[in-house]
Amino acid sequence: MRIVRTFLAIAAVATLAACVSPQEQAAQTAAERQADAAECKEIGFTEGTEAFADCMLRLKEIRAEKEHTEALRRARTPSPWWGPYPGYPYRYYPPYYW
Repeated sequence: MRIVRTFLAIAAVATLAACVSPQEQAAQTAAERQADAAECKEIGFTEGTEAFADCMLRLKEIRAEKEHTEALRRARTPSPWWGPYPGYPYRYYPPYYW
C-alpha cells in the first residue's frame, strides 16, 4: 500500500511540474517573436513592410512544422519498456511452450 501512495505522490508532482502558467507561455511566445524579428532584421528586411511580415510568417510556419515533425517522431518512437516491437533488429517469436 505504501508503494501505491508513493507512486501516486510522484505522479502528482510530475504532473504539476509539467504545467506551464499562462504568464510563462506568454513570455516564451514574446521571446520567440523577438528572436524572429531580430532574424528578419538581420536578413535585411525593414520592420513594418510586407516583406518583413512575410518573413515573420515563414519563420512561424517553420517552427510549427518543426514542432509537428518532432511530435510525429515522438509518437513513432516505441517505448523502451515494452521489449521487441515492429522494426526491431531481430524477429521475436514468443515461446509458446511455457
